[in-house]
Amino acid sequence: MKYFFVYILITVKTLSLTATSSAQDSVRFAVIGDYGNAGPDELAVANLVDSYSPDFIITLGDNNYDVGSSFTIDANIGQYYHSYIYPYTGTFGSGAVINKFFPSLGNHDWGTPGALPYLNYFSLPGNERYYEFVKGPVHFFVIDSDTNEYDGRDSSSIQAVWLKNSLSQSSSRFNIVYFHHPPYCSGLYSGSEEIMRWPFKSWGADAVLSGHEHLYERLSINGLTYFVNGLGGNLRSFFGFPVTGSQFRYSANYGAMIVNSFKDSMIFRFYNIANSLRDKYKIIPAVKTLNIKSFIEGFYDTQNSSMTADTVKIILRKTVSPYSAVDSASSIINSSGEGVFNFYEANNATEYYLVVKHRNSIETWSTAGTKFNANKMSYDFSISSDQAFGNNLTLKGNIYCIYSGDVNQDRIIDAEDMSITDNDAFINLSGYVISDVNGDNTVDAGDLSITDNNTYMSVVSIYP
Repeated sequence: MKYFFVYILITVKTLSLTATSSAQDSVRFAVIGDYGNAGPDELAVANLVDSYSPDFIITLGDNNYDVGSSFTIDANIGQYYHSYIYPYTGTFGSGAVINKFFPSLGNHDWGTPGALPYLNYFSLPGNERYYEFVKGPVHFFVIDSDTNEYDGRDSSSIQAVWLKNSLSQSSSRFNIVYFHHPPYCSGLYSGSEEIMRWPFKSWGADAVLSGHEHLYERLSINGLTYFVNGLGGNLRSFFGFPVTGSQFRYSANYGAMIVNSFKDSMIFRFYNIANSLRDKYKIIPAVKTLNIKSFIEGFYDTQNSSMTADTVKIILRKTVSPYSAVDSASSIINSSGEGVFNFYEANNATEYYLVVKHRNSIETWSTAGTKFNANKMSYDFSISSDQAFGNNLTLKGNIYCIYSGDVNQDRIIDAEDMSITDNDAFINLSGYVISDVNGDNTVDAGDLSITDNNTYMSVVSIYP
């Protein structure tokens, strides 16, 4: 009974701490690379990191020089960072209550066959060579970029397929990928590791961090930010000719990155061991882009299979009651019924109802929740009535359209809409007005006909 009771207490505590961490709106973490060489330089970096009290630390490889030996690993890592490691089995003090140290493998860690000292020393998620974890608004993906990786390291490897699929399932505000060998680097010693130029951005990454070269560099490649940080405490490298996309370079002293992440931004700072800020960079969540196809009944002409272009508003709503609005965007639906809408508050891998609102059409919801994948989503209301909640579309020619005639936007087409349209037709009102149901800039019998027909059919908005 004693052992059973203790086990229950530990389990509850761990679950509680994990839930609290995941629920945080902001986190601060440190980034160190190529640090695992015991001595005054590593100590200075560790002291710098401690001074900022990070919630956790990530490493960019080469944790244990020179050959990843079990005889050196505790002196190279635990001596300086034991208070972040759980479970800690070394000799330099007590460890953390929960793990706050998330390393990635480097070539020196593979210096001992199977990288067994590294794998035995740490207790990490997944297969421990590559894995993922979430802290606050950030989803981290740790890759093994070494040639010894059993599951390969090119963009079609087992490991890469895992990353692509895992990124597609992330609903976090930020997705950070990190590993040892830099895809792009101006370093003179090793430079760029081209095999690691995976399509990180199209898969959904917001930034990529690596080490290997003992310097600091920030680059922008095809709209994605890359960092190289290998100034953790073991010698320093030199720069060669700057590669395309290099924006900032530094190698004059050792240091670490301190990163603050919030729901609306992530701020990267690099400090040297004199606590001098050498670089600062901010990223914001990637824009989520919706490509939609939707035709408006009154604006669509079956003779030329074209629609009068007009402004439409799309609202993203949660799929659970009370179906709260998360974000909205307005854009032009063109003559082909197509429009592009950009959202700034939405997340990937999260279901949203799409709600279409137009100045004089019935509010129309998508039939079910749909998701952004790698910041993109497409939806076509025109192909079938069951693309709308409650099949609330009308067939015009061979195109399904949103009902027109809700002039007063009260979610029902009725006598009040008829009255407004009739009065405006009587005075020959023209221009961009709500009662112009067919989009020809004139309120007349054509508009009355559409509104009258949908009033007769008692068209209403149908939603959960």
